[in-house]
Amino acid sequence: MSTADQKKQIILEYEKRFANNLAARVLDKPKPPLWMIFVPVFFVFFAQKMKQYSSGLGEFVQNYTKPRRLALDAVMDEQETGSPVDTARLLESAGAIPEQSRSLFQDWMLVLTDHYRTLLKAHGGTPEALIRSGYRSKTDYLLQCNVLNKAENAFAESLMSRIEGDDQDIRNVVEKMKIAVTDLRRQEADAIFR
Repeated sequence: MSTADQKKQIILEYEKRFANNLAARVLDKPKPPLWMIFVPVFFVFFAQKMKQYSSGLGEFVQNYTKPRRLALDAVMDEQETGSPVDTARLLESAGAIPEQSRSLFQDWMLVLTDHYRTLLKAHGGTPEALIRSGYRSKTDYLLQCNVLNKAENAFAESLMSRIEGDDQDIRNVVEKMKIAVTDLRRQEADAIFR
C-alpha cells in the first residue's frame, strides 16, 4: 500500500470516527425508564428502539461520509493522473441533487478537496499528525474548519425546502448539527494543538 493510500485510509477512518461522535450528539439515544426492566414485554420494545437507534447511527455515518469519500477519491485521482478535480463529475457521482443546490454542492466539494489535498501532502501516521503537519497552527486549522462548515451549511440550507417533515423539527436538527460540528472541531483543535 502506498503512502497516499495509507493516508487515505487514515483520513477515512478519521471521518468515520468524527461522524460517530457527531451522531452521538445529534441522534437521541433511547433511555428506558427503570420500571421497564422489570416488565419483559416493554423491555423487548426498548430493545427494538435501541436496534433502530444503532441502525440510525450506521446510516448517519454512511451518509455523512459518502460525499467526503467522493471528494477524497477525487483528490487521489488528481494525484495519480495530474488532472485537476472535476466538481461537475463529483456532482454527477453524488446523485440527484436539486438544481438550486448544485453550485453550493460544487463549492463545498472545492473546499473539501482542498482540505484533503492539504492532508494528503502532510506528514504523519495519524489524523492528528496530518492535521498538525498540514495546518501548522490551531488558528489555521480552525479557519479551515470554519470555511468547511460555511460551505457545507450553505449546501444543507439550500436543501431544507426539499426535506419532508416538520419544518421546525428539521431546522432544529440542522442547528443541532451545526453546533455539534463546531464544538467537536474546537475540542479536536484543542487536543491536536496543545
